Amino acid sequence: MRFLSFVFTLLLLTLSAQAQDIPLYMRIVELTVEKSQIPKFKAALREDIDAAVRLEDGALEIYAVYDKQDSGRVFVIETFSSKEDHSSHQQTNHYLKFQAVAGEWVKSVNRTEVIPFALNSKLQQGLIGKKNIQARPPATQPFGGEAFEPSDKTTIRWLGNAGFLINSRGTTFMVDPLMQGFDMPIMIDIPISPQSIPHLDAVLVTHSDNDHYSIPTLKELAAVTNAFHSTVYVDSLMKNQGFKSFGYEIDDQFKVDNITITLTPADHSWQNAYPGASDRFFRQEDCTGFLIETPDGSIWVTGDSRLMDEHLNMKTPDVILFDFSDSEWHFTLEGAIKLANTYPNTPLLLHHWGTIDAPDFAPFNGDPEDLYGTVINPERIVLLAPGEPFDLKSLKNK
Repeated sequence: MRFLSFVFTLLLLTLSAQAQDIPLYMRIVELTVEKSQIPKFKAALREDIDAAVRLEDGALEIYAVYDKQDSGRVFVIETFSSKEDHSSHQQTNHYLKFQAVAGEWVKSVNRTEVIPFALNSKLQQGLIGKKNIQARPPATQPFGGEAFEPSDKTTIRWLGNAGFLINSRGTTFMVDPLMQGFDMPIMIDIPISPQSIPHLDAVLVTHSDNDHYSIPTLKELAAVTNAFHSTVYVDSLMKNQGFKSFGYEIDDQFKVDNITITLTPADHSWQNAYPGASDRFFRQEDCTGFLIETPDGSIWVTGDSRLMDEHLNMKTPDVILFDFSDSEWHFTLEGAIKLANTYPNTPLLLHHWGTIDAPDFAPFNGDPEDLYGTVINPERIVLLAPGEPFDLKSLKNK
């Protein structure tokens, strides 16, 4: 009786709706978990549930609770729009990751499908009845070792946040990869794990903020990366971590195989404006962008920066990895539009949006809809899904 009473109470609190024979798919899963593994199990389940509710339209609400008298007895109450949506959930990367790590900790599983008939709640959790308040990108397109193989072109893939993988005819490098270990919730499935990367000729880092200089990510990449490249300051940080790194000043050039890379100016020394944010004074040249010149055209990585005159007087790039964050320490939305319209034919690969769960923090909560109607030739705005390939083409050849 205690279990039935528990289930009935949770069902009554599950959704903000009243109906009869509500067309939803609901299930209660009772699990017995190895007690020594309960902390790890709870963390893995919490990560899977958070990803499901944030990323899957059909995942309406999911609750996980455990018996007060027996912490190894866990109940998961799942509410999906349909059985098909629930089946799709079980094919997602985040669910498969949970199954892979947590399966061996579960001693028994009991699954019960239930039919809701009277649901009413004042709880304001999940996405039910609420508009998403943060724009999200298309569903992740995972990739593997094939993305690192030689080809006859230059292909760009967005990794999420400001990170990119670039494969230029077999020369592979990443820019600002953030793939694990971040201190804020991630809303997307990262398209490849750092442990799955076979080889990189270089990693480029624009500045020291931890969503760009991700030490947990770079530690995983160090064994398969020929060299890390950044500013003189970030180079000093990387050397302290034991990475094989090189530091440069603004306007310096270096080569990775037949790729020429030039450091471009950036203004992102936000720490100086906030007492206590850092124990050092940041120079403007501690941050950078990169102009990457490949056999197939040029790619401009702007880096995090306020808009500068230099940004409006560059040789026209063939692609801009485009940050449109409406933040005073980024371009601002107005500045981003001005920059875009300075190079009216250059494709804009949007980034620094839709990745970090931070609806009240301007650097992470940009909405591509704000660009349409203000950017000249809006058809050149490229909304990549994480992992989706984009082939670089020189504007001269178009």
